[in-house]
Amino acid sequence: MRNMNSIKGQQTKKAEKGQSLIELAISMIILLMLLAGIFDLGRAILAYFVLQDAAEEGMVYGVSFPTDCNQIDQRIRDNITNNIIDENAMVISIWIQGDSGETSCYSIPYAQVYATRTMRIVITADFPISMPLLGGILGSQTIPLRVETNGVILRPPPPS
Repeated sequence: MRNMNSIKGQQTKKAEKGQSLIELAISMIILLMLLAGIFDLGRAILAYFVLQDAAEEGMVYGVSFPTDCNQIDQRIRDNITNNIIDENAMVISIWIQGDSGETSCYSIPYAQVYATRTMRIVITADFPISMPLLGGILGSQTIPLRVETNGVILRPPPPS
């Protein structure tokens, strides 16, 4: 009789060890998913700050030289570091307040670009998520990023 009780006790301990192993495996999967999600979201925040810094660098150049649209665009692209954003997936829009509202930097007449007019730079990009399960939860494998910065043009008005 005593032998039967010790066998049942050993079987119970073995079953509990198996249960603990399964609990550990499930909790480790959840923990690793959380850590990977935090890592991806941290990278997305870093990408947002890189875009914001690049837009501000473009604005610093743009308020002094507002008609040099290609150079403003190039300054923005040169300032994006760490290859965290794919340049092909990034859209840069440069807008200047003209006589008839906001106009693209590339199509505004030169005479309408002078001091007290505002410039607006908008950068949009899709940030790819590296973790597939996080993309399933969010509904997309990318996080849309949008950065906007505004400034006042410093160039003196044209002579009358």
